[in-house]
Amino acid sequence: MNKTYPAGFDRVDEESPFLAFVAKEFKLRGTERRKELAQKIISHPFVEQLGMRVPERLAVLDSLEDLSQMGLPDLFVLKLANGWSSRGVMILERTGPGAYFDHMNLQVLDVESIVRVQDAAAASFGHQQGCWIVEELVVHTLGVGAIPFDYKFYCFDGDVGLVVQIDRNSGPVRIVLFDGSFRPLRLGRDYLLNGTTKPGTPVVPLHAPEMLWWAQRLSREVDSPFVSIDMFDSPTGPVFGEFTYSPGGTHRRMFVFSHNMLDRFDALITKTGPAVDPLAQTSLELRKSLVHPGPLAYRAWAGYAYGGGPKGAERLHGHYRQLAAECEPSDPLLGWYRLLSGIWAAIRDRAWILNRRLLTQSPAAAPAGPASQPSVEAASS
Repeated sequence: MNKTYPAGFDRVDEESPFLAFVAKEFKLRGTERRKELAQKIISHPFVEQLGMRVPERLAVLDSLEDLSQMGLPDLFVLKLANGWSSRGVMILERTGPGAYFDHMNLQVLDVESIVRVQDAAAASFGHQQGCWIVEELVVHTLGVGAIPFDYKFYCFDGDVGLVVQIDRNSGPVRIVLFDGSFRPLRLGRDYLLNGTTKPGTPVVPLHAPEMLWWAQRLSREVDSPFVSIDMFDSPTGPVFGEFTYSPGGTHRRMFVFSHNMLDRFDALITKTGPAVDPLAQTSLELRKSLVHPGPLAYRAWAGYAYGGGPKGAERLHGHYRQLAAECEPSDPLLGWYRLLSGIWAAIRDRAWILNRRLLTQSPAAAPAGPASQPSVEAASS
C-alpha cells in the first residue's frame, strides 16, 4: 500500500475482503472454472452461446510468421489468447505490403517486428509458446480515436458495484470511475489516481442499461464472488471483451478507493449488503425498448461532451428528460429515463464548472491540462 495516500484512502489487502480476493487471484486462480474463463479462447464461445455478441474471431495462430499472407482485413486486432491488461494487444492497420501501423503503440511495424514484440509479450506471461487471436476491431459508438473505450464492470455475483471507463487514445490513459448505475464518482472523494493515469470525462455508453444487464448475467456464471467484465459499446449493442478476476487497476493501485468505497465492495463480496440499484431487476427486453438517440446524434453529442462541451451533455440530458416527461407514472421505463437524464445533466454541469474555472484563471495559474481538473458526482434525477 502506498503510504503517501491521504487518510481515508486505500487499505492493506488483508484489511479488505475485496482487496484480499483480488490479490489472491492475481497469484493463482481459485478454481478450474476461473482458470478456463480467464482465457479468451474459451470465454468468447461461452459468452456467445449465452446470446451476447463477441468480436468476430478471424484466426487463432500458433505462429505469426505468415501474418501478411493470411488474407486478413486491412484493420484488425491481434492479442495473446492467454494475456491480460492490454499487454501485447495490437490494433493493426495495413499501410503497405508486410507493413502495419499499430494504433496502440503509434508505430509502423513490419511482420518481423510484430513477431519480436509478441514473443516478448508471451514470455512476460510465462508462455514458452504463444497462441494468438486475430479478431475484428469493434466500431465504438463514441468515435473518439481509433481505440474503443473499454468499460470494466466490477461485479459481485449479480450486483454491479463499479464501472471503470478507460480511454487508451492518449498517453497516459484517461480513467473515469462510475458507481454500479453509471453515476460518475468523485475524484478526490471516492477515489484517487496514482499519477500514471489522467482523469477523463465521464461518458455514459449509448447502450449502458443493456451493458449493465449483461454484466449482472455473466457474473453469475463465473464461479466467483467477484469478477471484472470488460465490454465495448458498438452502434448495435454491447460487445464482450474478457473476464478478469484480478484487475490490474485495483491490484496495482492505478487508482485507490476511499474507505467508504472499500466498505461497499467488502459488503458486496461477502453479501452482507443490499443490491446496488432497484433498476437492476428490469429485464433485458425492457432495457432494449428504451429510446436512445440515433448513433450519429449520440456520436456527435457524446463526443462533444467528452471534449468538454456542455452543449453535448445538454442535448443528451434533454433527450432523456423529454422521454421521461412523456411517460406515465407507472411506466417501467420512467426510472431509466430519469436516471440517464440526471447523469447527463450532472456531466453538463461539470463541464460548465470546469470551463468557467479555466476562463477566469490567469494564464500563469491555469492548469496544464485535464489531469488537474476535478470531477463532480452525478445526480440521479
